[in-house]
Order: sequence, then C-alpha cells, then structure tokens
Amino acid sequence: MSKLEEFFAIDCEGGRVTSDASASAAGRGGVAAAVRLEKRTHLNSGKYQVILRNYGGGLAEIGWSFVGEVAPSKAGKGLSEQRADHEMRAQRRAKSRIRQLILSANADHMLTLTYRENVIDFERACSDLSKFVRLVKQKLPRWPFIAVSEQQQRGAWHWHIAVCGRQDVDLLRTAWRRVVGDGNIDVSAPKGVGRQRSLSLVRYLGKYLAKGFAGGNRDLNARRFRASLGIVVPSTILALPMAHRTDVAGYALQSLHDAAGNVGHVWQSDQNIAGWACSWN
Repeated sequence: MSKLEEFFAIDCEGGRVTSDASASAAGRGGVAAAVRLEKRTHLNSGKYQVILRNYGGGLAEIGWSFVGEVAPSKAGKGLSEQRADHEMRAQRRAKSRIRQLILSANADHMLTLTYRENVIDFERACSDLSKFVRLVKQKLPRWPFIAVSEQQQRGAWHWHIAVCGRQDVDLLRTAWRRVVGDGNIDVSAPKGVGRQRSLSLVRYLGKYLAKGFAGGNRDLNARRFRASLGIVVPSTILALPMAHRTDVAGYALQSLHDAAGNVGHVWQSDQNIAGWACSWN
C-alpha cells in the first residue's frame, strides 16, 4: 500500500485497499473496483448503513458497514486487553473528522502560530489559541478554522491551522502577539490548485495529528485538535434498496460515482461487512 493509500484509508482497519488504476471495472456505469459481497445470514439480524459525504467540486466519500441489532459489550475504562487497538481507532476517527471538516470548509491555506519562548505547557498553548480565536472573531465573526497542535523536539508547542482563502496577515499577527507577546505567524498555500490544496491540508494536519498520538500521552489525545463551530459536514444516509442487500459495496460505489463522477481509492474489510471509498486518488 502506498503512503497516499494508507493515509486516505484512515476510516478503515484490517482490510484491503484498491484503486481505480488497479481494480477491474465492474457493474453499473463502469464503476471501478466494485466489490461483490456474499450473501450472509446476518443480513436478517441487522442492517447496513451507507453514508455519503459530498463536498462538491468532484470530492466525495462514502462508507458502508453492517450494524447488528445487539451492540457489542464494552470493556471497562483502562481494563481492555486491546487498548492499543482502541487507541489506533481513536486516532483514525480523529483523522477522519479532520478530513471531513477541512473538505467541508473548503480550507486551502495553512496558518502556523509559533512562540518565541519555549512554551511546553499544553494547557497554556490551548488557552492562548482560544484567546487568539476570540480576538480574530471580533473582526471576522465567521472565520472558520481547523487547528492541530504539534510539539517540537525541544518540547515547545505550536499550532497548525487550516483556514479558507487569503488571510489578513496583519490582523492575525496583531492578535497573536497581543496574546503571547513575542510570537509569529506564517500563512502559506499548499501546492496544487483548487480542491487539491484542501487534500494537501488533510495530509499535513493528519501527519501532525498522528505524530501527536505517537507521543503516547493519552490524556492529550482528545484535545489535540479543535475547530470552529458551524462547519457543516454534508452527510447523507442512503436507503439501501432491497435489490442490493447482497451487493452493498456495488451500490455504494455506484452512488459515489453518481455524486462525484469518479471512484478512486476503495477499501473493504476482511469480513466484507464494511468499506469506505473516495473519489480522489
């Protein structure tokens, strides 16, 4: 699996990833990598859920999974023998949420907030970010952002923030220095044009988030990223037609193709009861 495939399969675990370059075209409309699910007895004891997220501009993703009628039991906090697996799933969920927020907001620029001094107190870094955001929103009430923290090797914290469009650099610098005294900002646009910049931001912020989770401080994991309120993720639950109960993946991929005009990476679980696909490569 390439690094790109590995990154964009962050909703997925224990399965296989294919791409439209390697999978055979199958089924309705020549959709790539259509996966045929076997008929299973559990179809009568639960249901499939199919969720489409169409971000516009040819970017969309779709996920499908079997939901049983009986919820699995959960281990007590801190007692699970699969803690490492649970933490990896938490990281994937966080990455997925960041991707959804960035693509929904159409963020295409990166803002970085840094300190002159060596600020190693994470609580202070979070407080400084909150104060900074409040100052900016006094001038720009609808300013959307998705922020991920990063800790340098020397222990200093700083923030990487996905924002939309060209920024008022003077406003941002003034607000940040009003909060921290001596600090700096940087605003840059990732390589590419259009929505490709949004995908680049997804990769960058996902990398910083993964780095933070790898640090091993579980107490910080739930707070490693934050985002402005009001970013609406366009999620649509699709009703699975009876005729497709044994071909859920085929139905999902056709729906993705209809929404975005393309099928890129496709993942399916080893048990063939869940999957995820996106329109990009």
